[in-house]
Amino acid sequence: MIVTRRWLEEFINLEGISDQQLHDTFNSIGLEVDGMQRFQMPSKVVVGRVLSCEKHPDADKLNLCRVDVGEAEPLQIVCGAANVREAEYVAVAIVGAVLPGDFAIKPAKLRGVESFGMICSSSELGLPETGAGIMILDESLGEMIPGKPLAEYPDFNDTVIELELTANRGDCLSIRGVARDLSAALDRELHRVESASVETMSRGIARIVELHTHGRIEADLLYIFVEKERLILPFLMRLRLAMVDALNENLFDAHLAYSTHATGVILRAYDAGQLKDEAGKIPLEIGQKMPGFVEVTSGGRRLSLVGISSNLEYAATDDSDEILLEASYIDPELLVPAVAETGEKTDALYYRSSRGSEPEISLGTEYLKNRCHVAGECRFSKTPLSLESDREDRILSVDIPKLNAVIGQEIPKGTIHTILKRLGFVIHHAGAERFGVTIPRWRHDIRNIQDVAEEILRIVGINQIQARPLDLTEQNRLTESTRRFRIRRDLRQRAVAEGFFEAVTYAFADRKLLETYGFPVLEESKDLLNPIVEEFSTLRSTLSLNLLEAARRNVSYGKKRIPLFEIGSVFDTERLEHERMAFLWSGEAEEASVSNQGKPPRIDFARFVRKLGGVIGAFRLERCSETHGLIHPYQSATVWIGDRPAGWLSKLHPKAAEAFGLEETFIAELEFDALIPPHIEAEPVSNFQGTFKDLSLLVNRELPYRTMEEALEKLEEPLLRRFFPIDRYEDEQLGDQKSMTLRFFLQSGEGTLSDEAIEGVMQRILTTLQEACGARLR
Repeated sequence: MIVTRRWLEEFINLEGISDQQLHDTFNSIGLEVDGMQRFQMPSKVVVGRVLSCEKHPDADKLNLCRVDVGEAEPLQIVCGAANVREAEYVAVAIVGAVLPGDFAIKPAKLRGVESFGMICSSSELGLPETGAGIMILDESLGEMIPGKPLAEYPDFNDTVIELELTANRGDCLSIRGVARDLSAALDRELHRVESASVETMSRGIARIVELHTHGRIEADLLYIFVEKERLILPFLMRLRLAMVDALNENLFDAHLAYSTHATGVILRAYDAGQLKDEAGKIPLEIGQKMPGFVEVTSGGRRLSLVGISSNLEYAATDDSDEILLEASYIDPELLVPAVAETGEKTDALYYRSSRGSEPEISLGTEYLKNRCHVAGECRFSKTPLSLESDREDRILSVDIPKLNAVIGQEIPKGTIHTILKRLGFVIHHAGAERFGVTIPRWRHDIRNIQDVAEEILRIVGINQIQARPLDLTEQNRLTESTRRFRIRRDLRQRAVAEGFFEAVTYAFADRKLLETYGFPVLEESKDLLNPIVEEFSTLRSTLSLNLLEAARRNVSYGKKRIPLFEIGSVFDTERLEHERMAFLWSGEAEEASVSNQGKPPRIDFARFVRKLGGVIGAFRLERCSETHGLIHPYQSATVWIGDRPAGWLSKLHPKAAEAFGLEETFIAELEFDALIPPHIEAEPVSNFQGTFKDLSLLVNRELPYRTMEEALEKLEEPLLRRFFPIDRYEDEQLGDQKSMTLRFFLQSGEGTLSDEAIEGVMQRILTTLQEACGARLR
């Protein structure tokens, strides 16, 4: 990207900033200076006014000119440039001037005619080539005063700077974009492009252009109709375009190039006369074949692919009296993949649009209108036809401590806000340590807080960040996912230690089988569209049926002992996922061995409960609340862990056992979250001996043990460490009562228990059970 200091000053005040400071600032903010050239006009080169121009008497290709250079008498100068006849104001090197290359100007005779000076071209003065022949000056440089040194016109003493931009900095492919970065670095206001009062047409553009869109259009477009009677290219524009290597001899194209280089907006122009139909209307059709591929056509003829190319057959020329002006923007993240996929040919403007052109496209048209108004006679449609794509602003939440941690130094909050605002970011919801920021559309590369930190860092300056030793802090990787993984691993290991084998089954299930045994199923609209097999048409809501299917296959293989478990996901009727652990034990309780004389016992309720306890730890059983078709009416229970129900266990219902071809079978299904152990605070271990005491009580036959347990839990006896039942006995002689024997473990942390203390605790226990449960000693 090539910029000039004087052009930058249209958008930002650089007063008091030297060229060296500008050079250093660009490098510090990441716009690396690839080259810098200062143009300095030689002395004794002045403005000359051509008073007359005649052919040389002895040379057809030479002209004899009388030129006013502010002296008493005009100078006679012989000039060989053909365009001197069209000139009024020219650059004249008078006698005594020394031009680049140590070329000294002296009085001379050319074909016998004396010449006292030299009318100069741009290259002869060390400037870039501005066109064939001599320079023709005009008042775009300022008031033309014959004899005034050109060194006093600031635009002749300009500095051209070539910047090396990275691919993501398309926002700096314009003078205004570079000035925007400078405004943040120098903390100076960015000047806006003002709307000039230009001559407008009597007809509205809607009477000339018929715009139709088809489907969703992911591009911004703006159209203006222009009636052109006369247009010139002022010398200042010609000089600047030459300095940035963008000069075009087609006048309107040169104006487009000038405005695009200044604002970054993609501008194209079409000859409206070629596009009008028989009714004098210009039909425009805009459609999108794929993301990033927006086509503009007129009467079936392609005019442009937005951001990619235009049809040169319909491009405006200097002979065009009526022009349709198009300004456009398309997101480069859509554009570039589309071009790569289609292989579409691109033009010179694609370089800008593929890296991110200026999205505020009205800036480009206003800038162009201002220039055309000054440089000719053009009328513009009062209001444009515009098309805006649906888009959502990208918003980031910025945590200031985290931002400073990324930078490596504390940057004041006010400085952060000022820099981001200068760069076009919008600050909102600002708090003490956090604020929201809307990313400007021209910075499509900003994605996260690290990108925001880079913006702050480059504007503050890497040299302003204090050097510190590298601090490597290992991030805590013990996340909730890690914790659940470890618990799942421990449960698997304990299940294997208890003799279970792990089963891994599909998350899919047979809808009919689920409905047969009363398990919930998904709505049919949420079933699988393309199941592996027809039977696996939905998602499972239980693990138990999968384990039963696995057990049935094991029976067909001749297995007599089938202990299985699985940890996996199940899904509710809304397809919400949660995790469970299921157990199944069918047939023999242990392997045949010498100890059981080759006749292992069958699995029963008590053995299955002990196996389950070996895996999941302590739990209690209460009356079963499950009602599905696998539950046995007499041998089933709800499993409680702590103060919450965790699932169920049951002997397999006889009808289900017959359907699956299984003998004695027990199953349990538990919520995985309930198996996650709570945080347990450590308590000191007593160094003193404890003692066990038994109580045999008579209670009502229908009284559940849980009632006795709740009563003892409320006792809050500090010496009572734990208790549990060891015997239950019923007999006709006891009538409507039953015998319950409970064992209590008593221990003190302060000393050995005396007989009196033990008897006191046991008496309080007995009293509590008598009052709460109607118990009496047997």
